[in-house]
Amino acid sequence: MTRPNVVLVLADQWRGQDQGWLDDDRGRASAVRTPHLDRLAATGAAIAGGRSNAPICGPSRASLVTGSLPHRHGVVANDLPLPPDLPTLGTELAAAGYRTGWIGKWHLAGLPRDKWVPPAARPGIDHWVGVDCSHDHVDGHYYTGPDTKIDFSGYEPEVHTDLALDFLSRQGTEPFFLAVSYNPPHDPYDSVPDRLRSYDPAAATVPPNTPDTAGQRDTLSLYWSAITAVDAELGRIVVELDRLGLRRNTIIVVSSDHGDLLGAHGLRAKQSPYAEATRVPLVINGPGIPASRPDGLFGLTDLAPTLLGLAGLPPVGADGQDLSDRLRAGTRLRDEVIIGNWVSCDNGFDQGIGEWRGVITDDLTYARTVDGRPWLLYDDRADPWQRDNLAEDPAAASRVANADARLGTLLAAAEDHFLPADRLLDRVGMVEAWNARETALRGDRARLLPAR
Repeated sequence: MTRPNVVLVLADQWRGQDQGWLDDDRGRASAVRTPHLDRLAATGAAIAGGRSNAPICGPSRASLVTGSLPHRHGVVANDLPLPPDLPTLGTELAAAGYRTGWIGKWHLAGLPRDKWVPPAARPGIDHWVGVDCSHDHVDGHYYTGPDTKIDFSGYEPEVHTDLALDFLSRQGTEPFFLAVSYNPPHDPYDSVPDRLRSYDPAAATVPPNTPDTAGQRDTLSLYWSAITAVDAELGRIVVELDRLGLRRNTIIVVSSDHGDLLGAHGLRAKQSPYAEATRVPLVINGPGIPASRPDGLFGLTDLAPTLLGLAGLPPVGADGQDLSDRLRAGTRLRDEVIIGNWVSCDNGFDQGIGEWRGVITDDLTYARTVDGRPWLLYDDRADPWQRDNLAEDPAAASRVANADARLGTLLAAAEDHFLPADRLLDRVGMVEAWNARETALRGDRARLLPAR
């Protein structure tokens, strides 16, 4: 068979509620303009049920490329290195003859963040250009080799798209995989250039679970502007695939590693079970995938096995499912996904968000804390903005018990013993790496563990 090319466009911290095609999902149309994503959604699988299993950068990205949950792949917090011997989407595609490339943010190579990512730290990815992790969205730099740092002027997504177009222009007869990993709409929100600020703060509609202030409206308008700017870069990639005659045999995937609270529930960033953190965009467009809006859920752990399935290859990972046949048929996806925060760190820890595990279904979001306490239960149909926590409501006791039992069954099947952070870091062999990241990033606030 002629294997399809695969282009993955990954934007960092893009929450799933902010997609133009997603109309009336919570009672009203999206405020965000994403015309290029909308066109892909109209002719492919537009999945409202995209979920990040681990809503924080490193753990989520590792789950995306390995098809496994954090307790298996070991990247249980940010800035821990992906073990080099793990099978990944990249290793399996490369073994099948694909030319593999990744442009932009990787965030799986440990510390320091500002560096070239060597081949051993990016299993299966042959061509890599970017910075392991940087939030310099304007006038930044990228690496093309261990000693080659290139400074650039302008907006980083536009620069990364230029690099992606160069990769596409040099294709031969073999199939290719290319990930374009943009940093925006990740904060700092005010880094979007003035010429790309396309929303009026005064006209912004603040969600009902978020304080309505002038500062919140400013932040939302900047965040939405960054999404629309990334969407324009997606459009450039699609146009180039068309121009090169590659589009007819290319699967295009658009998603994110996690969402962004943006003030919802009085929180910021991610690491929580709320939909703003766990829900991600997910559109899959390409040969053999009909136009559909399939019911059900699709976790990021499902992405690697599903893309391999669409390429006619065996799956990778222990926890994701190959949903390729369901995409081809436009039928229902998963009934439930595990979500969690395996090791609390950085701004999640600073906001009092500890370790937790949860389950999302069509109807509910449930989470329990590491000490076994039911933390939250939301009826996502009756209460789509998740404002009425039923976890301690006596009238909902049976629903809480049923959700907790369901979560327990899922954790047992995933062989996740839900260990406290120190024991989990020891079990996955990351104590030394954890202490290094805490020392480098947290200084006198470092939470150091004794050497094992």
